[in-house]
Amino acid sequence: MSEIPERIEREMFEIRSRMAPDVVDLRRHLEPKVVAEQVKQNAKQRLRGMLNRATSTLKARQQKAMDSARHQFQSAQEAGRKRNPELFTDAVKSDPLPPVILAVLLAVVLTAILRANNRRGK
Repeated sequence: MSEIPERIEREMFEIRSRMAPDVVDLRRHLEPKVVAEQVKQNAKQRLRGMLNRATSTLKARQQKAMDSARHQFQSAQEAGRKRNPELFTDAVKSDPLPPVILAVLLAVVLTAILRANNRRGK
């Protein structure tokens, strides 16, 4: 009967000695400085990834808008040469983005001019 507790103690000692390096490694990984550095690097990587995706999406949209504007400008030129406004109206109907952007820019410029004039008048 006295042999069983000794054997259990011996097995426990062996288990503890095998686990000691793992516990030290676990403590090293759970230090607040290490955890904070890992969180910081993960956050930076995610932000860079999101920024890269947003930048590529923005560039794609800018390119699409430029292509559309170029197409409508060419349609307007061709409509002027052929004296047929239907060519231009068809281009605007198929993609109204450039005229909308132009209208918004025109409204912003006019608002800025009106505000500047109101400030001078006072």
